[in-house]
Amino acid sequence: MTLAGISRDDVLAAVAECDDLGRLQFLEAYGSTGSAERALLHEGRQYDPIAVVASAYRRASGSAAPSVAEREFLNLLSGFGFELSKAGYGEIAGVPEGSVFDSRKAAAQVQVHRAPISGIVGNGRDGAESIVASHKYEDDKDFGNMIVYTGHGGRGDSGKQESDQSFSAPGNAALRTSMITGAPVRVIRGHNPQRRNVHAPDSGYRYDGLFRVARAWIEPGLRGFKVCRFELVKIAAESGFSPELTISDDTWSLELPTGNLSPGRRLSTVRRVIRSTVVGDRVKRIHDHTCQLCGIRLSVKGRGYSEGAHIQPLGGSHAGPDIPSNVLCLCPTCHVLFDYGELTVAEDLALIHGGERLARKLRVHPDHGIGAEYLSYHRETVGLY
Repeated sequence: MTLAGISRDDVLAAVAECDDLGRLQFLEAYGSTGSAERALLHEGRQYDPIAVVASAYRRASGSAAPSVAEREFLNLLSGFGFELSKAGYGEIAGVPEGSVFDSRKAAAQVQVHRAPISGIVGNGRDGAESIVASHKYEDDKDFGNMIVYTGHGGRGDSGKQESDQSFSAPGNAALRTSMITGAPVRVIRGHNPQRRNVHAPDSGYRYDGLFRVARAWIEPGLRGFKVCRFELVKIAAESGFSPELTISDDTWSLELPTGNLSPGRRLSTVRRVIRSTVVGDRVKRIHDHTCQLCGIRLSVKGRGYSEGAHIQPLGGSHAGPDIPSNVLCLCPTCHVLFDYGELTVAEDLALIHGGERLARKLRVHPDHGIGAEYLSYHRETVGLY
């Protein structure tokens, strides 16, 4: 029998078998290393396509699957309408939240955190797959559903910070990309006998679910060196629903997801910084809703539309002031680029976009003074380049 003899129901049965056995046992049963370049996505979880097709083939034919190129397995699954994505992101089938591992090697075997040494798996192009939070950095903080995670780099042999970190380091770049894309990151907590953490396991490592990177910034650490900080918030704690993987490869599936006709609702309590609408409204009126970065004025039914953007962010450790000199009048596009550090303002008010200095300068108005100290903070702390 060829692969063409497999049905979609056979594939779904293979997926169910993986759920029953667990990922590691499922891979071993069908001789897969779990290293396929693509993953089969089903109901928000990832499955190894090689093992799934091998299981489906055995179910349909009673014998082992033939040795063929990985692409043939992927084409078969794509033909049945399954989504195939870059392996490594989101939930891993057969590894439910709360799974424990006695070592980093054991966690790597089931692909929940593929690096036996590095604390961050990922890259600046695609984002971060997973992190290990073992409180190894003295600047780390763990509040359960929210983690303030310190990036990598700059530590000496003693384990203490000895030089500055930067967002150019691969793992730090990966987490910053995840902040921009919103893709979920797996968090594995590890036991650290030197730093007690009530949210960590008593020994070994534990997979604690998907988190999103809410914020990323640079600030002086406890020893005075600059460190990259990342605020990760547990997704289930925010929404109460299982998140969908947001990174996919359109080469394999162009079908839109079915979505949800009746999205659920959940009552939650959230702490937010209270900001004055009067401050932002006044700044926007002064500029007549014209963006100070690009000069565009949006109009909705004859009324100007713009957004007030804080130069030094208000929340978290940024603690910027809610005053007119810390607010810009921006269009929505420039607001996003400015918030993520893609757009910054030089000391002479020239605009910097993607690290390239532009001839255009920040638009100013005599009735709206802008704090140079806030622009400097934004360049050094939020700027991507």
